[in-house]
Amino acid sequence: VLSAPAVARAQGEGEPFAAVARLLRSHCAMPACHAGPTPAQGMPLIPGRIYRSTVNVRARTDPRFFRVVPGDPDHSLLYLKLLSPHQGAYRGPRMPLSMDPLSDDEIALVRTWIASFPADLWGPPPVAGPERAATRTFQDAYLANLPTPDAIGARTLEFRIVHRFKAAATDAGSKGLYGLDSGAWISLDLSYGLTDAVDLGLRRTNLETDYEGYAKWIALRQATGRSPFSVALRGSVSNVRETDRFNRTRWAAQAIVGRRFGDRVSLMLVPTYVSRTNGLDAADHRGTGAVGAGAELRLGSHYALTGEWVVQTGGVEAPFQSASLGFSVATGRHVFHLLVTNTQGHDTDLYAPGGDLDARAGKFRLGFNISRTHTFGGAERSPPR
Repeated sequence: VLSAPAVARAQGEGEPFAAVARLLRSHCAMPACHAGPTPAQGMPLIPGRIYRSTVNVRARTDPRFFRVVPGDPDHSLLYLKLLSPHQGAYRGPRMPLSMDPLSDDEIALVRTWIASFPADLWGPPPVAGPERAATRTFQDAYLANLPTPDAIGARTLEFRIVHRFKAAATDAGSKGLYGLDSGAWISLDLSYGLTDAVDLGLRRTNLETDYEGYAKWIALRQATGRSPFSVALRGSVSNVRETDRFNRTRWAAQAIVGRRFGDRVSLMLVPTYVSRTNGLDAADHRGTGAVGAGAELRLGSHYALTGEWVVQTGGVEAPFQSASLGFSVATGRHVFHLLVTNTQGHDTDLYAPGGDLDARAGKFRLGFNISRTHTFGGAERSPPR
């Protein structure tokens, strides 16, 4: 097996590399990025050096991946980072950084170039090869309320604002601006990716002055030839500070099983149990059992329709089952989720028992979620996601 420089010389770095070289030179190979004496991540993307720095070279930002896997663009980070955040398997800053994304034709050109490498000539990646890239199941770590089986990523900090207007839109009408004049329940959520498989977080909402600390572990990731599903386990503890509430400390456990079908559809089930959910009766120590179902239909590289339904299976129940419909927009670092819901709270112990509005009668309140991420230590000079 020839070395990367030897093969590059043998190929003369000709077509299809010539067209890719022009593309990389205009978008990536600038002195402040992947050129000059100190290229970003030690990866110069210039003729004469690109093969040595990319082919079968493990990525510094995410050692699960190699920069270029010969003949396999779908597991080559150089290609994956050109895609929108949820098209590929990688959650991080989209390249080229601080510039407009490449066009579909330009991305296809890079894909064709990597696919043109004969694997038998270049040889396999060192050691056991890259972990087969897992598929992101959903755009975000949450739908309206339900957690998804996706992690936010190692060394990634995520800040989330959850906003629910108090009045039902139909009751408030145009005079009350469909609930926007009614005040709101707001949740502030800060989470951190301890590893690629473990997230830790803390959130607080003014609804019942509830604090929730949580941890999520990604047990399986959907990947071709490895697992048809993504599976995560999430545990949390909540503490209610409202003075007229009882059963203040509540524990919750959730199993999250999701699957992405092609490029458009994702589905999940979330069995849930929360202890001591009756905050109005000190003598009632029952919890709530529930099963949540969630769906996402992607309309393009940035947009999706979402829906979730939480059915109570036993214990303490609110008047109605919890239901939400939404429209989300994902960008490089943000996800904005506009929704209608019949449920007041976002903390697990607040939405698991159900909603306070009758969704079947068309009673919904307006709300939105906004998340923003930042990656530390090893990620390119970001915006992540």
